[in-house]
Amino acid sequence: MPAHIPDPVPPTPDRRPRSSAPSRSTVGSVRRPRGRPLLLSNALDAAGRQGAELATDVLAVAVLGATAAQMGLLNALGALAFLVLGIPVGVLVDRSPTVRLLLTSGLVRAGLLASVVLAWALGGLTLLHLYAVATLAGTAALVVETTQTAIVPRVVGVAGVSRLVARMQSAESVIALVVPAVAGVVVALTGAGPTLAAAAALTALGAVVVTRLRVPQEDRPADGATTATATAALTRFVHEGRLGWSTLRERPTLWRLTLGNMLVNLGLAVHSAVEVVLVLRELDLGAATLGFIVSVGGVGGLLGSLVAVPLADRLGVSWVVRAAVLLLAPVAALTLTALLDRGHALAWLLVGTFLWGLVMVTYNVLTAGLAARLTPTALLGRVAATRRTLTMGIVPVGGVAGGLLADQTDVAVTISCWVVLNAAGAAVVLTARFPPSRTATSTDPLPGSPDPAAAAD
Repeated sequence: MPAHIPDPVPPTPDRRPRSSAPSRSTVGSVRRPRGRPLLLSNALDAAGRQGAELATDVLAVAVLGATAAQMGLLNALGALAFLVLGIPVGVLVDRSPTVRLLLTSGLVRAGLLASVVLAWALGGLTLLHLYAVATLAGTAALVVETTQTAIVPRVVGVAGVSRLVARMQSAESVIALVVPAVAGVVVALTGAGPTLAAAAALTALGAVVVTRLRVPQEDRPADGATTATATAALTRFVHEGRLGWSTLRERPTLWRLTLGNMLVNLGLAVHSAVEVVLVLRELDLGAATLGFIVSVGGVGGLLGSLVAVPLADRLGVSWVVRAAVLLLAPVAALTLTALLDRGHALAWLLVGTFLWGLVMVTYNVLTAGLAARLTPTALLGRVAATRRTLTMGIVPVGGVAGGLLADQTDVAVTISCWVVLNAAGAAVVLTARFPPSRTATSTDPLPGSPDPAAAAD
């Protein structure tokens, strides 16, 4: 199962200022080809990420003997950048060349993975090394996610938001279907080191491919900070960071979605501390089975990416979002059932992982479109980064707490906490006021969102 809900999981687009949103025909005939390098880059990066996550988990648990508390710390360090650097990165992305940032951060991540492979090959790999790589790679991942948020609105219009998100989720789900299963077999046959080396190569290739992306330039106000004093520049930087927070707080629907995601991510972080320990050590299912379980989640995610927009167009975004978030806790409970019914543990895990992928991807695709219509263009990076600071900043707390809880009690208690936190997150999301009927491809502003003309100011 995924370790968290990146907020937003897919890149969240925004409105382009001083222009009307393109029609669906325009999106299909003109804008989609522009996005092909981004789709390919995202797919390659997803393949590298899936392989790297599985290989790193196996290295930590099976090779270095990491405990649940140590796995919790490893996961926490991977998300630390979202708490510490989320808002500054949002300001940076709003003011910097986006393709260059994607290239640089992708190559940095590939280099960090390669350092783990080298240490493993030389017999000098330690948990401290993995902790350092997790921290730095998490920072690079923050830059990638925030940069994608700023790039997508320049590639597609508002009407194409949910459909592009669905295409990206479809590609990622296909990758998640194939790569973990293959990686699990490769780990079982050759070890985690070669698998991680292949993942590093895919990550680097994904970074290079994105250089083919051509992003239309937007008119931006003159940057007075370039000639300002250091003190004035710092003041402006802090002011821009605060704009993300104030904009988020002024939009009740977006704020409640953010709070709900915080609780769900907290639960996922608690669960992530014991997920690999549960499969490899508690149930002794092996690395190949772990990869297969993750791949089944990819099948569910693929189905979710395919049905999310048609369901929302037929039933309404608000209905589908509420139904999806309500299903999170029951689906998570299937993992607890697997622990209690060990004779059928694999079957319960497979069903739970499939349903989790289906429900979570459906939720993510549709809430990405909601967030897009609620966020002004000029503040997109800052608002998205503020949301990530909140929703991902809670992950280190959950990771450490989950590991300590599992070591002090047992895995069943930890998984039960995950179920409860999912239910709490759903309760918060249900308090959000959605329009009574809204298609996934609507370009109209949501209640509480700014006027398009005002967003250009």
